[in-house]
Amino acid sequence: MKARTVLALASLAGIALAGAVTTTASADLVTRCIGTGGAVTVPGDLVVPAGKSCVLEGTTVEGKVTVQAGADLVVTDGVFKGVVVVAEDGYLDAYNTTVAGKVTSRGGYGATFAASTLSAGYAGLAPADETIVPFAYFEDSKITKNVQSASGELYVGGSSVAGSVSGTGTAYADVIDSTLTGGLTVTGNVDGSVVCGTEIDGAAAFDGNGTVQVGGGGLIDDCSDVNYFGGNVTIANNNGGVSVIGNIIRGNLGGEGNDPAPVGADNRVRGALSGQFVDLQPPAAARRAAPEDRLVELKGKVAERKAAAVTDGQQAGKAF
Repeated sequence: MKARTVLALASLAGIALAGAVTTTASADLVTRCIGTGGAVTVPGDLVVPAGKSCVLEGTTVEGKVTVQAGADLVVTDGVFKGVVVVAEDGYLDAYNTTVAGKVTSRGGYGATFAASTLSAGYAGLAPADETIVPFAYFEDSKITKNVQSASGELYVGGSSVAGSVSGTGTAYADVIDSTLTGGLTVTGNVDGSVVCGTEIDGAAAFDGNGTVQVGGGGLIDDCSDVNYFGGNVTIANNNGGVSVIGNIIRGNLGGEGNDPAPVGADNRVRGALSGQFVDLQPPAAARRAAPEDRLVELKGKVAERKAAAVTDGQQAGKAF
């Protein structure tokens, strides 16, 4: 696979405080962030107001972080000690940032994590506005607990997940050059899934998707790296073609209802073969789609929203 990187933010100078309020005498401080901020500690919660942009570098937030509807939060070298919630059409971009609490995207435009650490996992919910196609993009990151996405695009690349990954009703769910200590579940993905160069210690299940590529070949994307599965692999009811090539599977490999029938070769399966996988035929040489296309599109969406957020934040001036 080609190396995948996300550009870090350029250094952002300046620091100011705006809109710090307490709702009651005993309540935590709530800081509104509009503009750019630097290496300070926010002692309570941080809120990016609806439709506004906040760009942070080296900032520590002790409390909850909320990105309201249509707002943007871009952070590099940050430390968030609480949970993070992204509202519908909100955007979160984190580079080299540590998040101690769970990250929840409630139908946000997207969430990007590069060289970052999430200590309590990620959950992406479906937006009420069906025109929004959210994305969750993890690159060279470390995630403790689970990654769960219920809509849009899910990409996990060069990352470790101390838990399971699930894409249910997403457009696609791709896992590349990564390690999962739990399992992988891909269900109802219209554009299917690619798994390449990845170790999955638990079970893997692909059900009711479009195209599914597990391992090598070029059904969706170029892949020459081996996958390792510590549990059973079940592939059933997919309608865009299935290829299973060059995998090591300690459990069973099976499934029915795939149309067209799956193809595969060079797999080492220590358990039992069943269903359509008892006698796999070798794949044809033809590729269904050009490699990298959907990742290029996703990275374009990331870059566009991020650039707009940074520009808006700089124009707004110092936030705190």
